[in-house]
Amino acid sequence: MTDPRPPVRREFFPRKIRQWLVPLATAGLIGGIGAVLLAMSGVLNLAASTPHPQGWASFLHFAFQRSVAFHSRNLDPPAEIRSAALIEKGATHYDRVCSNCHGAPGMGQNPIALSMRPQPQYLMGSSLKEYTPSELFWIVKHGVKYSAMPAWPAGDRDDEVWAMVAFLGAMKNMNYQQYRDVTLGASKNATGALPMLPPGDLRPQPYVIGGTRTAEAAVNFSTPALGFGHSAEVAEIGKSCVACHGVDGRARASGGIPNIALLTREQIIRQLNLYRTGVRQSGIMQNVAVQLTPQQIAGLAGYYSSQPKVSGAAVKADPTTLALGERIAVRGLPDRGVAGCASCHGVTAAASKAYPGLDGQYPLYLRDQLRLYRTGVRGGDVPANPMPAVAAKMTDREIEAVSLYYASRSPAAPPVEAKDIAPARLAAN
Repeated sequence: MTDPRPPVRREFFPRKIRQWLVPLATAGLIGGIGAVLLAMSGVLNLAASTPHPQGWASFLHFAFQRSVAFHSRNLDPPAEIRSAALIEKGATHYDRVCSNCHGAPGMGQNPIALSMRPQPQYLMGSSLKEYTPSELFWIVKHGVKYSAMPAWPAGDRDDEVWAMVAFLGAMKNMNYQQYRDVTLGASKNATGALPMLPPGDLRPQPYVIGGTRTAEAAVNFSTPALGFGHSAEVAEIGKSCVACHGVDGRARASGGIPNIALLTREQIIRQLNLYRTGVRQSGIMQNVAVQLTPQQIAGLAGYYSSQPKVSGAAVKADPTTLALGERIAVRGLPDRGVAGCASCHGVTAAASKAYPGLDGQYPLYLRDQLRLYRTGVRGGDVPANPMPAVAAKMTDREIEAVSLYYASRSPAAPPVEAKDIAPARLAAN
């Protein structure tokens, strides 16, 4: 007899999704075990002397580009991205650190950098044009895993990262001489200007990066540390300060870098030690400070604090803005519980040793520091520091006004007191 039932069709591929689960899990397990065995065998060649296969290198670069584009999509550059202050703030750091791998206008890359895998991009070619400012910000701030591209050491200092992005945007249009002018600053002609600073005591002291000391390998978080181009063993290390701060401490007229001649010796020592230990975050200054010994810090502080205390540059501001800044400096913002700045800064000679004098400082620098206090990036170095709470209660306009007011004053001016301001002027604002 013939079986009336239709023949059973044996299908190679399951029809239902859940029927795939066991085969897929089995295949994944076998693949994982195979990968582990392959890694344990040591057969894989991870030597940098062997270039990546072209297809694999292209895939990695494509994945990198897509990752950067995705994560940077909501980042907006600051309005002053093309300003001289921001460009000059990032210039010297690029020359000291980044150019070792990425080159500079009129100069190529060194053989050590080109022996890396992957090779660092030459930023004077078409590489910079591949990326928007927001994408460059993401790359500079976060670095690239599985390459030699580091993250920015101070993860909260977005202002410094944007400064580097600003410089990169300007550098692509520079020739060799323009590059040397902006990166070297006053140090081009500063040979012998600063005293020799022998290292003295080289006993190691610990430091942290970005507020933490995370170690994934055998590393050494201690100072003095070797730097890029300079180290504590070099008695002329003070020359590295001149590129940004000048021979006289007044820094560059664009205003993004502080006039450190306005500080006392004790204040300079304290801030350099905060940078050196990582308590005060800066991807630029910590790289310099970790190279210094206590003796060199004391020598630099003594030199710069002895320079003439003069304003960095003339301030242009409308009278209404200056009047608002004066009111905040003297009276504060009583309705918000904010005391006048003058209650601490520069009221007496004794107070000036505890609090930095603000008269004659660059307004851009003062503004940037108040913003850092407002976001909590600064202020953790002193218990119960009032500055974060004060800045958090100020608007952008108020920060701008008080910064311009102090910048407009002469460092030699007598301290301002409330009685010095006419009541009519206070009432008008």
